[in-house]
Amino acid sequence: MRKTSAILLAAALPMAVQAANTEFTYGGFIKFDAMYSQYSDGDLGAGSVGRDFYLPGTIPTGADKTSSTDLTARSSRFNLKTVTTLDNGEKVTGFVELDFLTHTDGTEANSNSYSPRLRHAFFTYNNLTFGQTWTTFMNVGALPEVVDFFGVSEGTVFARQAQVRYTMGNLQLSLENPETSLNGTAAANMQDDNSMPDMIARYNIKAGDHSFSVAGIVRELATQNGVAGAGNVDESEFGFGVNVAGVLKMGNDDLKFSVTHGQVGRYVGLGTAADAVMAGTDIEPTDVTAAFVAYRHFWNPKLRSTLAYSMLEADYDNAAAGTLNEKAISARINLMYSPVKEVTYGVEYSNAKLEKVSGAEGTMDRLQFTAKYSF
Repeated sequence: MRKTSAILLAAALPMAVQAANTEFTYGGFIKFDAMYSQYSDGDLGAGSVGRDFYLPGTIPTGADKTSSTDLTARSSRFNLKTVTTLDNGEKVTGFVELDFLTHTDGTEANSNSYSPRLRHAFFTYNNLTFGQTWTTFMNVGALPEVVDFFGVSEGTVFARQAQVRYTMGNLQLSLENPETSLNGTAAANMQDDNSMPDMIARYNIKAGDHSFSVAGIVRELATQNGVAGAGNVDESEFGFGVNVAGVLKMGNDDLKFSVTHGQVGRYVGLGTAADAVMAGTDIEPTDVTAAFVAYRHFWNPKLRSTLAYSMLEADYDNAAAGTLNEKAISARINLMYSPVKEVTYGVEYSNAKLEKVSGAEGTMDRLQFTAKYSF
């Protein structure tokens, strides 16, 4: 027993020394959501991610009217941050965050048990960031305050992925994990065949209380099947895109916006539009335009509302399948109340519409309530 204790103590000493130079902090929130959703043209199955938050591409089309009620706490999250002071006085910052969304391994019949998933895992040393976090192409600060997971889904850049990022003042340059969604956004259509990383540059601008960002991306859209002979497919095209986003302060109120254009299918709308389609043996990139605008008004220090509009339009090659998503729009209005800083209650009404290349369309109306405790 004594020998075992001595071994354990010796093993713990290096950790204790390291802990003396490292500051640990944790955070996150517990979030309860209750949603009543009505679909004009079909049923959104129980396993669909669109039942947990607004995912434009999941709006059903071409069937009968349905409705559903969902209560969930799956968007709750937890994070751990470390800041280590090195012997030379420099600092290394690490960050890991988990939540419980998107998994289908749980059941609502009894325990509602869902596995945690990785959101962020990165560290920053000097001007370099390594790991998985928000794409540099995205301005997180421009996202509006909404009851839904982030609401303006079709109109904004949204991606977390592995990357190497260099920051020099207001300039950020990154090499990020590539992926191509071909002929649709289902998992089976994801082509992990890229030979070069996505290259992104972003410049942040401050003007008084206002803030803006301008970002550009160069990416390869590629597909290979490894088949020998006449059946071989090995095609790639370059894609380009630009994003402008920002926050305009108007007294206590604010106006947030984002505009994105280019061959950026998977980067906007949570993959509502495909990156490219195959026209014979050629890969044809999709031109996508996405935008949102959101105005937040403070009725008093504890009560505020956001009115938001969001849109996406995809321009495919003429050979595009009729089942592909072509247009998506949504609008929402909410009322948020924080009796104390850590607790927020909110109610939101949203209306959304999805249109396919074939002309088939469907709408969604959703009333959502949330209660959130941040720590």
